[in-house]
Amino acid sequence: MTTTPARRWPGRRAIVTAIGLVLIVAACAAGIFLFRGGQPAPARSYALVNPRVDTLIATVNATGQIAPVQTVNLSFAVTGRVAEVLVRPGDVVEKGQPLARLDTRELELRLTQAEAQLAQVQANLDRLLAGPSSAEIAAAEAQLAQAAGQLRQVEGSVTTADMRAAEEQLRQAEARLNQLLNGPRESDVQTAEARIREAELNLERQRAQLSAAKTNAQIQLEQAVNQLTQAQSRYSTAKQNWEYVRETGADPIVRTVADPNRPGQTRPNILNDSQRQQYYDAFVQAEAALRSAENAVAQAQVNYDNARLAEANGVELAEGQLDVARANRDLLFATPEPDVLAAARAQVASARAALDRMRGDQRGGQLEAARAAFEAAKANLERLRADPRPADLAAARAQVDGARAARDLARLTLDEAVLKAPFSGVVAEVNLKVGEAPSPGRPAIVLANLERFYVDVTVDEIDITRVSVGQPVTLTLDALPEVTLAATVETIGPLALPQAAVTSYQVRIGIPNTDPRVRAGMSVGADIVVAERENALLVPRRAVRNDRGRLIVDVVRDPGLCATPPEQRPARPDLEAREVTVGLSNDQAIEILSGLDPQVCVYVEGVDQRFTFFTGPPRAR
Repeated sequence: MTTTPARRWPGRRAIVTAIGLVLIVAACAAGIFLFRGGQPAPARSYALVNPRVDTLIATVNATGQIAPVQTVNLSFAVTGRVAEVLVRPGDVVEKGQPLARLDTRELELRLTQAEAQLAQVQANLDRLLAGPSSAEIAAAEAQLAQAAGQLRQVEGSVTTADMRAAEEQLRQAEARLNQLLNGPRESDVQTAEARIREAELNLERQRAQLSAAKTNAQIQLEQAVNQLTQAQSRYSTAKQNWEYVRETGADPIVRTVADPNRPGQTRPNILNDSQRQQYYDAFVQAEAALRSAENAVAQAQVNYDNARLAEANGVELAEGQLDVARANRDLLFATPEPDVLAAARAQVASARAALDRMRGDQRGGQLEAARAAFEAAKANLERLRADPRPADLAAARAQVDGARAARDLARLTLDEAVLKAPFSGVVAEVNLKVGEAPSPGRPAIVLANLERFYVDVTVDEIDITRVSVGQPVTLTLDALPEVTLAATVETIGPLALPQAAVTSYQVRIGIPNTDPRVRAGMSVGADIVVAERENALLVPRRAVRNDRGRLIVDVVRDPGLCATPPEQRPARPDLEAREVTVGLSNDQAIEILSGLDPQVCVYVEGVDQRFTFFTGPPRAR
């Protein structure tokens, strides 16, 4: 507010002088009136300013909303009931800190069972790699010693019991030899084949079910992305309409209507308050729909990642079970080692010789039979001392791999029952209740990193060429008009935004430090500094006009009028048109490269005479 100093009441002489001046002015006005045919000259508003030497900063202006540097929707990868909720909205958490837990009793039992199974098959493999125990070696050595004793005992009485025992030994030895020569029994083969088929069916079932679950999750992710694209398009249209309404006050769809006062001409279709509110409500609804679609995409991505992990682990476990079944079947058809076959034949020969001797037909063969028994015992002892067969090792290792995969899957499932913070941040939302299952389709916990913020703004193709990474940015907040934030351009989208009415690109602006009053979601205006000119000679932009391709500035012939109070200036000063060369400009000011000097008095038409030239460094668009 400007305060006018108090004036003293003028004396009589001053009053007479003032009356004389008034009469002179009235006579001049009457002469002009008669000269113009009796029509009064219309009063024209103007202002007079001196050019100013100052810094001109060129900016690209955009709007956006403050967003945290990182936001994630967290959900449990496994099902169950909530056992414990460890945080509340607003809590500050560290990376890896538990946020909530499901009831894990059943999962812990499954892990214990898987660990026990792994320990068992690992022990079998270790025993196979370590070879026979000392007790087994001692038994084989004792058998060899017994055979040696029987070799020495070539004669002796034969009883009925000895005969039956010799016949049974021959039958068992022949059965063992036949099994080695002719292969396993049909029942054993059928059992092994049945286990292989069962493992194959389980593998196919796991692949089909887990692949279907992954495909469904992928379809849902694609649907969410499509819905997000549609929401972005609707938001862009609603935003453009509202910005047009806010800037012009006219209808963005039907922009002009017939002017009843000027037949054949149109005027802007100005909206009333109710109609303006409808466009604003449409913009707010489109923005809310966009945020909802973004959250849906994030949740669908989490579901798809979990489905892919479940497919990989489930198929790996089923393949391990199939490998174990095939290894057991192959073990039945493994070619017997020569020493094992030789031992079996020796046992047959020994048993037949012993039986013949007891029958009295070939008593002379007792010595040969004793020698054969001795060779068989010796071959058995050598077999125990030899390394394990490759087929046995392969089967044991396959069992260990399958059990380890089952253990890891159970451990992963148990770990996923605890929701942990993937990064340090602030809990923004909690949608869990103890004793209830998490709500499907809603994130269990929303976590935000509020240490840094950013703003995504849209820049059209005309201005994007002037924007580059690292340029300084000044942010102003609608909610805190007294606060300005210093920021920097961090990234520029390489591709144009889809579904946009005007070709435009997304620019991300990083905010390194913020006022504690600044919150995510606040609307901001961004001024991206793209050029700066120091010591520029500036005049108001509206003082420059285009006259048939030439840029003209009207200058008052009497430069002293700029210092004259506005109420004492003439209705129309004497002007001189000067051609100028201009440089950088904005909505407020324009740089004069040639044609003017700081001492001239510039005529600015169409503004109040009290118009004051800008008071700070003008920012150009």
